[in-house]
Amino acid sequence: MDTNQFWKERLNSHLKMVSRYMRLIFNDHLAFALIFFVAGFAFFYQQWLETVTDTFPVAWIMAILVGLLLSYSPVRTFFKEADTVFLLSVENRLKPYIKNSIVYSFIMQSYWIAIFIFALSPLYFTVYEEVSSAYLLFVLVFALVLKVGNLLATWFIQKTREQGLHYLDMAIRLVINVFAVFFLAIGQPYYSFIAALLIVGVVFLNYHNVYKKFSLPWDDLIEKEEARLQFFYRIANMSTDVPDLKRKPKKRHGLVRFVTRRMPLRQNQTFIYLYSITFIRSGDYLGMYLRLMLLAVFFAFWIPAFWGKIIFAMLFLFLTGFQFITIYNHHRSLDWIKLYPVPHVLRTKAVHQLILVLMLLKIIVMGVVFFFATDLMGALIYSSLAIAFAVLFEAFYVKGRIRKLGT
Repeated sequence: MDTNQFWKERLNSHLKMVSRYMRLIFNDHLAFALIFFVAGFAFFYQQWLETVTDTFPVAWIMAILVGLLLSYSPVRTFFKEADTVFLLSVENRLKPYIKNSIVYSFIMQSYWIAIFIFALSPLYFTVYEEVSSAYLLFVLVFALVLKVGNLLATWFIQKTREQGLHYLDMAIRLVINVFAVFFLAIGQPYYSFIAALLIVGVVFLNYHNVYKKFSLPWDDLIEKEEARLQFFYRIANMSTDVPDLKRKPKKRHGLVRFVTRRMPLRQNQTFIYLYSITFIRSGDYLGMYLRLMLLAVFFAFWIPAFWGKIIFAMLFLFLTGFQFITIYNHHRSLDWIKLYPVPHVLRTKAVHQLILVLMLLKIIVMGVVFFFATDLMGALIYSSLAIAFAVLFEAFYVKGRIRKLGT
């Protein structure tokens, strides 16, 4: 068995799947919205930097963010459920496969470290004007070296099934990584070298105390790999139809009762009742809605210019409506929905109503936020523009998208 070739086949299959969905995700208005978001964020980020003082705790911000990225170091194995049968007998010959998995994980996770460090670099150079760009490059290289140690430590501890050891290992490495990056940021790399030696010690302990004593926990590795794959599917499902997505509903009985207790139990309310519960209990929609709400609130307070606040608030309002159109096909695999003695037009109407209600709720919240972030006039201007946008968006854009989903 050529495990290197086997790894290449698994990797190629994964990349084809990812590239197919990425084309579908960004082949829409979402790509334009994201480009606009990045450009607007860069513009207001530059304006905000002019107000930053020398006492701003950029070193701690960099240490915490990069420290989290360093500590979270899962190894992508691309193992599948059938591997428990076909690969279990050749486990001792999988070292090249595991090595390739660690290298791939390092490359993919290094991108995020580089992105965060370079995104924070204008803020860092504003506070530490005497620091050269070469030193920041040294910080990046040092962080990547720490990443290798964290990946090895994570993989070695992976063999134990004691979750307490996993949490302890994660906590210890997080503290070490945060202080390692912090000392680098304030210009004291000697302490960072000591922290790096501590990471080496953690790797050594995990290897000798865990990795050498146990075999691969196939079921646990496959379960985590499936969880990462489903996470990507959930993101892709916000923009396109993902047939392989496995949905695990959550109970949330209290919230369901709060929403449905005043809802009339009439035949023409069948689908609005169904989609309301779907929005609450699905693991995708409610969390995404709240995250978009929090981001909109953050930018409303963070961006200094009033019209900048308006633009970003409208952008997040668009994303709120756009992301939840796919709820129309959420129950596409359930044939019994087609047996409802209810006209099909009510299903489309229910999605329209749900999206409009979600946008109006967000407008109310953001109207209050604008009142505190600006003034009463600012809140009225935002609310008027947002209501007009929501009505037009629901009447024209949502209608066209649902028509495409229904075909």
